[in-house]
Amino acid sequence: MALQRIGKPATIDEIYKKVIELDLDEFNTPTPEHVLRTEIRRKTLGVDRVDLSADVFFKMVGDELYELMKEPTKRRGAVGMKRIQRAGDKDAIIELLTSDSVGAFREIWRVLFFAAMVGFKNAKREPLTSTQTGEGIRQDSFANNPVWLGTVYLLGLVETEGTDVLRATEDSEDERIKIFEEFANGGLQILKETFETSNGNLDTLLTFIQSQTESTATKTPDLQIAI
Repeated sequence: MALQRIGKPATIDEIYKKVIELDLDEFNTPTPEHVLRTEIRRKTLGVDRVDLSADVFFKMVGDELYELMKEPTKRRGAVGMKRIQRAGDKDAIIELLTSDSVGAFREIWRVLFFAAMVGFKNAKREPLTSTQTGEGIRQDSFANNPVWLGTVYLLGLVETEGTDVLRATEDSEDERIKIFEEFANGGLQILKETFETSNGNLDTLLTFIQSQTESTATKTPDLQIAI
């Protein structure tokens, strides 16, 4: 919208000033221009990044000059297009964790992210023998979590002990997402077993989190478990 109002190609600084002038957004960060530049470049045609968005809205027409594309498009084979799958045999525990009786998670993607951290902490990575019905969860859903991409890259880096998994290719993304899905599946299995031997309420989850944060990590580096 800022670029539309400017009416010509503009720099990040010019776009940022127009956003503020029109009160189009609030930047809850000490480096708003950097955040804006990162997000715009992720959605710009021809830019080489490891975290490219599947959606392309901008193109560069000069040195750091950005222009709106006439029609937004999809980046072919772009990182971020692969959906996140979950095992069909974990539907019951996911439904419980998102139910009113537990009340800790509003969306399934939050459960999966939490479960992946549980799986990683306990070194429990389980392949998905079957997936739930449907097409999985769009990665856009995870974008509400500011550490989503960083966590997926870190898990891939630690598990493969190499940097190839960081590449902006379909094969590398497949590997990163597979690692995340399998840690989430392992974490869901741990949670499933925990709730099977308890009352299945919020207290059970809080007690579990407490035990996890107090226990000695079985795998390093550790990722903090948090809702």
